[in-house]
Amino acid sequence: MLRTLGQVEVALRLGFDELQLDFMELVGLGVAVERARARGAKVIVATPRVQKPGEEGYDRRFERLRPDGILARHLGAVEHFRRNPHTETVHGDFSLNATNALTARTLLGLGLSTLTPAYDLDLAQLLDLCRGVPAQLLEVTLHQHLPLFHNEHCVYSHLLSNGHDYRDCGRPCEKHLIRLRDGLGMEHPVIVDVGCRNTVFNARAQSAAACLPQLLAAGVRRFRVELVRESEAETERVLRAYAALLAGKRTGPQVIAQVGALEKYGVSAGTLVVVTQPHV
Repeated sequence: MLRTLGQVEVALRLGFDELQLDFMELVGLGVAVERARARGAKVIVATPRVQKPGEEGYDRRFERLRPDGILARHLGAVEHFRRNPHTETVHGDFSLNATNALTARTLLGLGLSTLTPAYDLDLAQLLDLCRGVPAQLLEVTLHQHLPLFHNEHCVYSHLLSNGHDYRDCGRPCEKHLIRLRDGLGMEHPVIVDVGCRNTVFNARAQSAAACLPQLLAAGVRRFRVELVRESEAETERVLRAYAALLAGKRTGPQVIAQVGALEKYGVSAGTLVVVTQPHV
């Protein structure tokens, strides 16, 4: 998942043949799509995670770009794009909340090409899900800054302008990057989407690179690396590391050390973890 033109350029230079794009402004998204297309790479465009009635214009803008696929982040997008004759594939993102095989089979039955399981699962639960659906239809995120929460309130408009919304705020989000500092001193980046909603991402990336052998054995064949606002140098370091991992040239622990990420999959040990009480 790429969110800046600099990241797109690095991925194309390294030879990646499929890019997922999540841009906060549609002009830059159009430029990124054209650059990728000119280099022969497939492009999947991500929808917003939240979309309200009256915001259907986003869908039409995405359609005009004619991407190779759509990453649907809400059920409305699944319904809209799977009926669109110009959309080759529709992929379901983690925000569709597939935490079990029943939900995953239902979503895949709607016509999704792939589905990313919810991040609430721990590794054991994810592997259990792989046994309940065709695992080759699942896409697992190996590297990401975990999205902590999604916010209707725009921090950028509130702190960096005298405006009320996108119509009079001057769009400071296009020039600045706000981070929220927690009680431990960690600074969590705040990213704006096309609808001016804010997502707060974890300050430190986490990696499931060490889980790759188990995921491959379970039948998973699609993997994602999610970037937030990494520089071109940081992007190259991360993408090279995971390309080497998938090529069998690096081990999971080596990659985790190289990219400086936390070693874990999902939100924590798993928010749906089953707690057992000792017998007395």
